[in-house]
Amino acid sequence: MLTQSKLIKFCNSIFKKLGMDDEKANDTSEILVEADMMGHSTHGVRLLPLYIKDIEAGNMKASGSQIILNDTGSCITIDGDNLPGIWLTKQGLKLSSERAKIYGVSTILIKNSHHNGALAAYLIPVVEQGLVPMIKCSVPSAASVAPFGGTKALLTPDPMALAFPTNGEPVIIDISASITTNNMIADKIVKNEIFDFNCLLTKDGIPTNDPKEVFENNGTVMPLGGLEYGHKGFGLALGIEALSQGLSGSGRSRKLKTMNLSIYIQVIDPNAFAGIDAFKNEMSFLYNECINNPPIDKNNKVRMPGQNALLSRKKSIENGICLSKETLKSIGEIAKKFDIIL
Repeated sequence: MLTQSKLIKFCNSIFKKLGMDDEKANDTSEILVEADMMGHSTHGVRLLPLYIKDIEAGNMKASGSQIILNDTGSCITIDGDNLPGIWLTKQGLKLSSERAKIYGVSTILIKNSHHNGALAAYLIPVVEQGLVPMIKCSVPSAASVAPFGGTKALLTPDPMALAFPTNGEPVIIDISASITTNNMIADKIVKNEIFDFNCLLTKDGIPTNDPKEVFENNGTVMPLGGLEYGHKGFGLALGIEALSQGLSGSGRSRKLKTMNLSIYIQVIDPNAFAGIDAFKNEMSFLYNECINNPPIDKNNKVRMPGQNALLSRKKSIENGICLSKETLKSIGEIAKKFDIIL
């Protein structure tokens, strides 16, 4: 088990050796570790080797400033200039939160961002301010999901996250427009595992649970809803790509080759509407109605989105962070390479 502070310090040291300034290194380290704490291990420090590789190859800039392309007050468009996506996303949420308190709603678009990890890992500090944050992302430089009914990869899993406060613990929703994600597929391959069910398609459109079919044989990831109702996931993906790529002006027509995200961030201040107290009261009522709904299985009560993540986070703070043997091996090799004690 590793403590939160120890793991953040380790990642921080690596990023600083690669030329990141304190803020970028701290933000990137904290979000990677936060993902592991919340149980999103596929998007945690497991990604460290990939980030190192892209910095060394020049695909992620370790230093520099974002470029403001348009600022109307409540709406801002930013060119991330291939800087760390985690830092850009945190900066975007901070700015959007500040503007939401002025305008009620603030929307920020970021193009040319590097990878930004687990979206759920950003939301707690924003919700604690009594705000409602939302993030939607797509990767115009990549493709692993075919349009519903098709066999050629065109879209990405297109994740989105939304959180809101209640009178108790917050609700944290983190989903994607596909059944599984590219990082989950990569994790399965590293562990030499297959999925428990068919969530992928071969290049000929035949259902499969073998992750190698996607990365090695031109297969695709099923959209949310699978073979029967995948039109829903397809529609969700189109909406996310419209908001992130269309509004930022950075989409698939650019035919980008390296990791490049388009990010949509929106923050809403309930005080601009019926007020934070009314919001919390209504959502607390709904929360309680959900968890007290008669369960199909009496041993498995209805749980709210994010409940497990919050519980995992609490346990990680109390007992330390549990990493897979594959990730421990990977960061051990990194520690040796950079001569940093873990």
